[in-house]
Amino acid sequence: MKTSIDKYIIQRVKEIRDAKGIKQDEINDKLGFATGSGYIGGVEANGKAKYNIYHLNELAKILDCDIADFFPRPYQEENSLKEYRDYLAEARRKAKEKRGRKEK
Repeated sequence: MKTSIDKYIIQRVKEIRDAKGIKQDEINDKLGFATGSGYIGGVEANGKAKYNIYHLNELAKILDCDIADFFPRPYQEENSLKEYRDYLAEARRKAKEKRGRKEK
């Protein structure tokens, strides 16, 4: 599940990557992913993959920018933590419901 802040960061990384003319495969290689893994494509294509803080630090080095360039300023109005917690609560509810059906 990608929250609004995840989506914002992914879009900013993509914008900076595109502006510098760096291909997804180049980023994959520099991050140490297997050739053809398509990790960056998976992140940018709105799949389940997303960046963690370690990826962002390395991306800042690779793209020769400040890690802060990936984040909204001064901050994002949407409450991504609430989005994430609501998602987790719903996932737990569904899992409990599914377990209940199996027990019957």
